[in-house]
Amino acid sequence: MEIFDPEYWSFLWDAARYEALVEELGPWAPLMAIGAMIIVSFLPLPAETVAVANGMAFGRWEGFVLTWLGAMIAALIAFGLARWLGAPVVNRVLPKAMLEKFETLVQERGAPFLLLARLIPFVPYTVVNYGSGLSPVRLRTYIWTSAIGMAPPIFAFVSVGALMMDQPWLGWLGLAAVFAIFALLTYYAREMWSDKAAP
Repeated sequence: MEIFDPEYWSFLWDAARYEALVEELGPWAPLMAIGAMIIVSFLPLPAETVAVANGMAFGRWEGFVLTWLGAMIAALIAFGLARWLGAPVVNRVLPKAMLEKFETLVQERGAPFLLLARLIPFVPYTVVNYGSGLSPVRLRTYIWTSAIGMAPPIFAFVSVGALMMDQPWLGWLGLAAVFAIFALLTYYAREMWSDKAAP
């Protein structure tokens, strides 16, 4: 079946094909943008590719809203699934040791850690989503940390995509700068939350 062909899903990482689909779908394109972000959040693929593509296809502000909505919907679905199915099922999707480490950090450091994990785009959405669902964190805490924490990186990558449409060379320069900034943030976050820094 076509749906099992990797090429069928190539729009998730192929910006040119993504833009072509947006043009084909017309008024239904925003739903595809939200759906693409939901899908990629459950796959071992960088969600940043969809954010950049949405910026290219919809512009900075509409692209940001659509991408953020998709990420929030995916986050709530994964959180609910983890709570419902429990660790035995989730551990078949993600490494048990990784999830246990994440759950321990959530228990020890609470909302600030969750917020920081969301601010760092290099932390896979699947780990934060499922790991939070397995932890005792409250749903309202999960929602507000996700809503606030995911906004800056999503806006950054969507903005880069929008910039690429007008000035491609500047867009690629911006993408490199965004990756550098978040790489530094990741480094300092690891130092801050390392076992050495723990009380």
